[in-house]
Amino acid sequence: MSSQEQPREHGRSGYSVPAGRPYQLTELRGKLGALGDQVGELYEGAYPTEYESVADALYAAFQTAAGLAPAKSLTGCPTHPNGALDPEAPDGWGRCLLCNSRRRLGERGAPRRTAPPGAGLGPRRLGYPVPEGPYTLEGLKGYVRQINERAFSLGSSSPAEEFVGLADDLHRAFITARELSRPRNASGCSEHPGAPIDPDAPPGEACIFCAGRKRRALRSPQTPQMLPRVRRGERRNLRRRFDRPPGP
Repeated sequence: MSSQEQPREHGRSGYSVPAGRPYQLTELRGKLGALGDQVGELYEGAYPTEYESVADALYAAFQTAAGLAPAKSLTGCPTHPNGALDPEAPDGWGRCLLCNSRRRLGERGAPRRTAPPGAGLGPRRLGYPVPEGPYTLEGLKGYVRQINERAFSLGSSSPAEEFVGLADDLHRAFITARELSRPRNASGCSEHPGAPIDPDAPPGEACIFCAGRKRRALRSPQTPQMLPRVRRGERRNLRRRFDRPPGP
């Protein structure tokens, strides 16, 4: 054995699997196995409520994958990993608003460590990725296929970057399923998307809210109408809707 191979073997012998990773990985694979069957039963034009169980299952799998991956820090600050971001961070500073405020005030104990030039203001991944629309069933199935390929190629000793990629793909699939589970605009109304359909409305005016508003506008002024319900103490401020008939 050469002298170059000895450090490698020493590094391997000192590696330890993070606690709980084998159990979480087995749990994740079980969730993804059932998820593939649920997505395979969907079809084009499926009702939005059929996507709700898929979105719930994807979110549960995403939480397990996020637990396997290293925790993401929005600010890059070890003290305030999920704190507020500084929108005006100077070049060479971090993104943590709390630490940068302390540095501006010159407080004792403020972090003095500086980042490389441009590191504080350069592009940075904040949180988990969100795919752009349009959201389709074909796109959801593509995400699920990619997730299964990633998950079943992972092992307990896989690098952290592979677990991060799996969590990112699961978050994309979850967002897609969640958007597909939202009520669709069956009435065709831009003001009230997802509103119930009025079966008595003419074609093109199926929104029950807009149809009711139009009917109220066409009523005669002398048609009795129900007064709006008001709180106690405000009844005296109501104006009379009808004039009293002339009396003797």
